Amino acid sequence: MKIQFEICTDNIVEFAELLSENDMDNQIAGSTEEGNLLVNVICSRGDRDVLDQLEELAESDE
Repeated sequence: MKIQFEICTDNIVEFAELLSENDMDNQIAGSTEEGNLLVNVICSRGDRDVLDQLEELAESDE
């Protein structure tokens, strides 16, 4: 399953570290007019805890 996150550049390092620690495939898909990054993450149902953490980072500056 692929999920797209919109990440504020202030949180991108922590977001990237979490992806790396969990060996999750991802790619930068672009950016928004506000300067946020769009990141596609490939995940499975077993990644629910990590996805919750990623979602928190994505929402923290909305």
